[in-house]
Amino acid sequence: MMNPETTRQHLYKIQEFLFQYEGIEKHPEYDENQQAYLKVLKLLAEEKGLDVISKEFSDPETSFQSTLNRWNPILTYLVTDALSELEPDKKHKLFQKKVSDMTGYEFQKFLGYLRHEKLLGNEL
Repeated sequence: MMNPETTRQHLYKIQEFLFQYEGIEKHPEYDENQQAYLKVLKLLAEEKGLDVISKEFSDPETSFQSTLNRWNPILTYLVTDALSELEPDKKHKLFQKKVSDMTGYEFQKFLGYLRHEKLLGNEL
């Protein structure tokens, strides 16, 4: 198992990789070494119960580029969330985002953080 610093560095590289695919139909030059990034993204999606994303990564009919384009906001959030767990002293990146700019998944997690910090009741 990697140490937290190495894991953090790898997550930042994956985040940079995802930023290249932000926007409609962006297809940057692919390096075979980035295959590991796709595996990590698939594992993060599986870990969070996002089976539709992890299955799409495994689907031979769907290119990884279209998966990255389609699910980029959520995949970026998963990486950011993993980074925030490694950097607990930093404010979670969701708290720096406007609610109107969040995906549904991000908003759900945002509410969970508010509940955890007892800033929001369970009535929602």
